[in-house]
Amino acid sequence: MTKGRSPRIGNTGAQNTLQSGLRACVDWVQVTFKNVSVDDLITHVLSLDVEEFRESNGEYGYQKCKRLDNIAVYYEGASNMGIHLKMTGQGCRLYEALSKNKKPWSLLFGMFLDMGAKFTRIDGAIDDFQGYFKIAQVVRKIKRGELVSKFQKARSMESIEIKSGESKGMTIYYGSSKSRIQIRMYEKDFERENAGFELEEDITIWNRTEVQARDERAQKIAEIIAKGENIGNVVAGILNYYLRFVVKGKDANRARWRTAPFWEKFLGEVEALKLTEKAPDRTVEKMEQWLERQVAPSLAVLVKAYDGDVGRLYEMIGRGSERLKGKDLEMIDRFKRQNEKSSSLRRDESLKRKA
Repeated sequence: MTKGRSPRIGNTGAQNTLQSGLRACVDWVQVTFKNVSVDDLITHVLSLDVEEFRESNGEYGYQKCKRLDNIAVYYEGASNMGIHLKMTGQGCRLYEALSKNKKPWSLLFGMFLDMGAKFTRIDGAIDDFQGYFKIAQVVRKIKRGELVSKFQKARSMESIEIKSGESKGMTIYYGSSKSRIQIRMYEKDFERENAGFELEEDITIWNRTEVQARDERAQKIAEIIAKGENIGNVVAGILNYYLRFVVKGKDANRARWRTAPFWEKFLGEVEALKLTEKAPDRTVEKMEQWLERQVAPSLAVLVKAYDGDVGRLYEMIGRGSERLKGKDLEMIDRFKRQNEKSSSLRRDESLKRKA
């Protein structure tokens, strides 16, 4: 993946991306309910198929869990615990992709609040596909004392490939993961690549700035989103309160140094962001489209070069099948189940018309 180039962003499906190269999304949700059943939450609120969920062991003090990949509903805890919904970042994307009557996050959070739900965690993410700043640049500014912050310390991590010495992604943390607010900045493209995921082919840079909010801060953010406020305003306000990158000046008081232009520009663009409902992550459908656009000509060359013999292609497919991971098999299984349901519905409709 080539770093540092401006991407062709036209196919990312992200709101405001054509203008600013930025996208805002909800990237983690944890919320507790006291007055709803597991099946009602899954079926009537999330509009997902409860039959797709599988039983597994619980956590957080709950004995049991119904899980669909990264969407989990925990139950059978103490009498005052109710049930607990957890959607990781991939779980949020899965909800957006699979919900039969998908509600915007503002409406969904409003429903949760009307049900008396208590949010324990919300992550709001700003994705940068253009490169307003580099994570390494941010680290250098902090080391030079060019950050004015409410936080006392920042912590950076870097993944390095030993053989080549090449950086495979940097992350910087502000605050503790257990505190009410934590901010993270990292190279999301490397994070997805290292996890074995494929990105849309026109993404050449993907930096993420995340605000993780817990307990009463999460509750407040949910209330703001439910009112239809731009998530960008929320995230920009938090970033502006906790972090201000500055240009080094002569004044002994760093607070009087002027704000760095890159930070002013970034926050200004973030303020206008609305929530998007789509992420540039891999699905079976996207892989098929990518193969058609990018790989089909190469396959045609191979077939013609071997006079129509496709045996070598099958050998490659066989070797590829041996390298499939658990998440690949889950994606395949989910795709097949969805196709089976669609075929069944079409057959039922055909029988009704004939009757």
